[in-house]
Amino acid sequence: MSLEIIQLITSFLGSLGFALIFNLKKKRLFLGSMGGVFCWGAYLITTTLYNGVFISTLVASAVAAAYAEIFARIIKAPATVIFMSAIIPLIPGSSLFYTMSHIVSGEIALFKSYGITTILYVLGITSGISIVWSAWYMLRKIYNIFFKTKRDSQ
Repeated sequence: MSLEIIQLITSFLGSLGFALIFNLKKKRLFLGSMGGVFCWGAYLITTTLYNGVFISTLVASAVAAAYAEIFARIIKAPATVIFMSAIIPLIPGSSLFYTMSHIVSGEIALFKSYGITTILYVLGITSGISIVWSAWYMLRKIYNIFFKTKRDSQ
């Protein structure tokens, strides 16, 4: 089995584990876990195209946020319920661990290197989420202005 398929399977299982921790209902477990697969798949594809961490996490978190918004409307649930499980594969656990480990041991050069990588992960995740949620908010407002008011006035 290729490394990418193993990563996708483990992203499903990791997202499933956190979905269970967050007490998602049975019908939402699969959606949250598949969100993790789509999120990590987007990260893997973007990583092959761009060598940087920031763009890859930005695109992957945007995919996770869009996935959560779309499927939240389908199953009539809050988007954060699906999103929290879907974003789990992007959390920079090893980078954060090594950042803290190197600062404690006094290795400043390695601390800076891992610290910058961790910050790029965080900025990519928050930027992707912000872009999608802002666009989704504006689209809902535009929809409400043009379609809800016409129906109400008739």
